Amino acid sequence: MSTKIRECVKKISHGTDLEQALPEYLDLAMDIHDSHARLKFMMEYYVFYEMISEGINPYIDSAKDIVDALHHAVRVLTEPAGCDAAERQAQGKRLLELRQEVTDRMQVLTAYVDRFVVYEYVLNRLQYRFEDREVIAEDSVFAQEVLNFIFSTKDNMAINDNIRMVIGQLPVRMTRSHYFDLIRDSISVYKGSDYSALEGHLYMFRTNAMLYHTEDMEKYFTEFVPVMKEFDELDYEKMTAEMYQIYAEKLRVNASKLNDISDLYMLIQKLINGAYSIYLADRGVEAVEKIPAAQLVIRGVNDLFLHQDSDIWGEAPVPETEEDKLYRLGEYFPEIEGQQERIYESMNTADAVLEETLKSQSTMIGKLGLQDSFIALQQLVQLSSGSDFAELEWREEDEKVTPEAAGKAAEELVEELRQAFKGQSRLVRRAIMANTLEKIPVFFSTPQEVADYISQSLSLCDDEAEKYASKQLIREMMG
Repeated sequence: MSTKIRECVKKISHGTDLEQALPEYLDLAMDIHDSHARLKFMMEYYVFYEMISEGINPYIDSAKDIVDALHHAVRVLTEPAGCDAAERQAQGKRLLELRQEVTDRMQVLTAYVDRFVVYEYVLNRLQYRFEDREVIAEDSVFAQEVLNFIFSTKDNMAINDNIRMVIGQLPVRMTRSHYFDLIRDSISVYKGSDYSALEGHLYMFRTNAMLYHTEDMEKYFTEFVPVMKEFDELDYEKMTAEMYQIYAEKLRVNASKLNDISDLYMLIQKLINGAYSIYLADRGVEAVEKIPAAQLVIRGVNDLFLHQDSDIWGEAPVPETEEDKLYRLGEYFPEIEGQQERIYESMNTADAVLEETLKSQSTMIGKLGLQDSFIALQQLVQLSSGSDFAELEWREEDEKVTPEAAGKAAEELVEELRQAFKGQSRLVRRAIMANTLEKIPVFFSTPQEVADYISQSLSLCDDEAEKYASKQLIREMMG
């Protein structure tokens, strides 16, 4: 397979024999992605059943409607003899609807998780008002330790990651006007970039700043709303040791719940992506025969979920219990050992030229009537990219961010922050600033500017409990 796809890619790159090379490339790439999707889905579906049957995640009932629809789609799409074209198309459409619904729910969960991160930041800074403090390095010594850590590598990306991590924990002692200027600068770097990149940054910023609101918050996971309202209305400045213990525990319990629910929906989205990839590749009976182990495991697990008698055992004795059936299905995994690695190599070869082929050969692709198939292949690439919530919409060419659009987006965001900060607790405001400064591009030009920021953050902080907590958290992160 890898030899065939390399030869095909070579022809396309040189623009030779395109009328034969393009359809051949498309067929091979689709085949590769189908194999990759089936092997990955086989493993994830198996693990998902283990998790559900063992009661590892107690929140599965919140997604029962989605999961039931997924199982039905898998049933149709993996029918050994193939399925009716209209029914198959209906299941593809349903999977897209499920994918969007999970995305909507995850956006709500992300907004809630980010709010709890802010509350956690505040409570961490209050902790040592009520608990004993050990002796810790004084400011200048500590600042030097942090600098040594940040610049302990020559890798600029790692240095920037270290800087952002430290900024997220240091006491925030800057004026709002300076903070707003940094926000404006962070958005200005998107001038000339794809508009989707700016949209992603703004979404991320708003969730971290507790600015993100959607109507879906009134539909999903509403049990967390009163908890967040309680944290919003707390008078943190007057918090007692007893109150701190109560709310620290309440935060821990609710954050743990949110993380478990988020993990569940992340896994469900992976499964939906896998099922939709199988739909897009449309390999039918060929795929069943090519990787029989994947077909057997997927169908077997699907039978277990749907409590149906399986037709996969052939003449062998049918295991008596669900546990025995799962164990028997697990015995097929050695058959696929090494296959994923080989397929991944071919997939990388095919995917590397897709975008350029779509641009340079768009006329020929249209002439051959292959545009819809190439769009499906592009979606398969997006689904296998590791970004489980990536948009699958076809874009001929993404709109670019103009200076005017960047300026407008920056001012709108700054105004939202101004309004949100009004009447807000000083500690919550600082927590939001720290949480968002950690997410924007590094705003230092030289190591000296980094050193000055660290020193000033520590020297201007007259709350010893807050400073101690910051130092402790940074020390833990530095290892």
